[in-house]
Amino acid sequence: MAKVTRVPEAGANGGTDGREADPGADDPTTKGLLEALARSGVPSRVRSWINAALWGEDALEALLRGEHIPEAVPDPPSGPPPGLMRRAYLTGIRVQGFRGIGRPAELTFPAGPGLTVIVGRNGSGKSSFAEAAEAALTGRNPRWDAMPTGWRDGWRNLHYDERTEASVDIHIAGDHGPTRISRRWTGESVRSARGEVVHPNGEVSSLRTLDWGENLVRYRPFLSYDELGRTVTGRAAELYDTLTALLGITGLAEAERRLAKVCDGLARRRDRPSRALRPLLDALGASADPRAAQSVRLLSASDMDLDALRRLAADDGPSDPARHVVMRRLRRLSVPERVIMSDVVNELRGAAMELAMAAGTKGDHAHGVVELLEQALEHHKRHPTETTCPTCATTGALGADWVRRANAQLRALRPQAAVTSAAYERADAARDQARFLLSPMPGWLPPESELGQVWSLWESGSDIEDLAELADHIEDVGRRLRAAAVSARRDASERLEDPTDGWADLAERLCEWLDDAQDAIKASEDLSYAEAALGRLTEYARGVRAERLGPVAAQAEQVWFRLRQERHIDLQGMRLIGRGARRRVEVDVSVDGVEDQTSAPGLLSQGEFQALALSICLPRTLVEGNPFGFLLLDDPVQAMDTETVEGLASVLAEVGRHRQLIVFTHDTRLSDALRRLGLAADIRTINRDAMSNVWLAENGA
Repeated sequence: MAKVTRVPEAGANGGTDGREADPGADDPTTKGLLEALARSGVPSRVRSWINAALWGEDALEALLRGEHIPEAVPDPPSGPPPGLMRRAYLTGIRVQGFRGIGRPAELTFPAGPGLTVIVGRNGSGKSSFAEAAEAALTGRNPRWDAMPTGWRDGWRNLHYDERTEASVDIHIAGDHGPTRISRRWTGESVRSARGEVVHPNGEVSSLRTLDWGENLVRYRPFLSYDELGRTVTGRAAELYDTLTALLGITGLAEAERRLAKVCDGLARRRDRPSRALRPLLDALGASADPRAAQSVRLLSASDMDLDALRRLAADDGPSDPARHVVMRRLRRLSVPERVIMSDVVNELRGAAMELAMAAGTKGDHAHGVVELLEQALEHHKRHPTETTCPTCATTGALGADWVRRANAQLRALRPQAAVTSAAYERADAARDQARFLLSPMPGWLPPESELGQVWSLWESGSDIEDLAELADHIEDVGRRLRAAAVSARRDASERLEDPTDGWADLAERLCEWLDDAQDAIKASEDLSYAEAALGRLTEYARGVRAERLGPVAAQAEQVWFRLRQERHIDLQGMRLIGRGARRRVEVDVSVDGVEDQTSAPGLLSQGEFQALALSICLPRTLVEGNPFGFLLLDDPVQAMDTETVEGLASVLAEVGRHRQLIVFTHDTRLSDALRRLGLAADIRTINRDAMSNVWLAENGA
């Protein structure tokens, strides 16, 4: 039968847990990595990326900004790292008022390796002791975190209303007495505990003075049934993080994750202009601005001229200065008001009506004669010596006698023609008003524009003689003129708000794209070095993981060999793969000699799951550098068959030769197997009555 051996130490102090600290102080592996890279032919810029990843995210951001990151790695601090370094054993657990334990109850253990099995039915207080010990040391329990709030708030014992307290006695090698760590709950919340440490010399201090945080995470000396279940069926990253911390390569794993994240970001920056180019070309192609067309040609060229594109993007003036002048004039353009046009139209129609009423009357005839005589007298006045009539060409017709007769006739006819003459005068005045409105189109207005076409039709009304037709023209075309003018003024105002006629927005978008393109050039250069650094780091990390995980995996295989009994399921090994959100531990198994079956959850029963989890978790206790010489296991036997329980008894007894194991179980098959196989173990029975009083009985090995 294979022998359980101890796993060699795998690093001095664990990983960085993402903290910004020097890479050499937390993990000497990183110092060895940089020293090896410095001796190799790796370019200095690649080494800089690896070094920055080891230092932390701040260093990577500084490197992205172009700042210099020193390659020198500080030496690890002298002396032992903080926290437990000397081997510590559990010598006592005292509990009162906590969970299933009412009055004070105590478990004591010898300080040193050995197997202690505490057997009791469900509800006997076994888990209360285990959880109290964990609460005393860590202040929390993973099982509590998964429970509803109501359960977490109901942790206090109902049969004991005095002090609620849990304490453990730890004997640290070299001390003359135990160190007592206590937590006392002062409130209703499970997190209301206040802790203290009583050192062997009687000195009292706070829990933080122990500085055990990293070691309690890395070498966690507690193993519950729930934790065993999560080991192989829970989140893949949990077991990965547990093992990397145990192997002392958390810092390396974090550096790999950071650098991969930076590479992803650089790749996105490099590819951003390519993804945005097609939408930009579509927007530029839809513009009538000549600068947009020129930009499309430059962006589509095989050898893109970024400087020329910059000059185009910087040109924020109007594309057509002459048109810009037209827009300014259009914004100030005025056309006849609606009320004025209405007045002229009414006057034209009124004058037309009066002329129509006078037509054919005596007054109309008299008006015609008066008008003719007045014209003749005016001609004679201008040419007094001329006597020939300009109308009938009669010689000597225009003389002094004619003048007297014409004036007399005018005096007689004017009263008859007065009404008709007034109507004609009104018509002439109305026509003059209309022609004043029908002003010519401004020379600067483009005739092809909508307003220009309407205005051309508007001014053509000057040739209309008929008053009614002229009135209709002013009314109909005037309405169209006003509408076209209002639209043109509004359009001009909008265009003058952006004198570039939409080019300003396109230029800004082009400028942003050029910034991304410039950034992509730098990102591409950085990415080439960062990816090379990530490749080196990943290759190195893979080798370190395999080297450090090998002994743990071998130990797990030995434990599994004992636990599997007669089953034809072999544990082939474990591998740490992936990074970031995809990190996981791959557990390889084979069934009936068929290898390369890596889907363990699909092949194992619940009991086999439990055995597999123990195979993975127990080697953590045997790591040489583990300062905790003890391990508490709570109900590891659940779902196991009798053969597996016998294998577990053999494994626990063997591990008990090197470490202090304290096992709580409700299943008597484990104690029976230990007795039947004649294995060394201190077996005790735990009892609890209806009032939460708990006591133990010694059963012997």
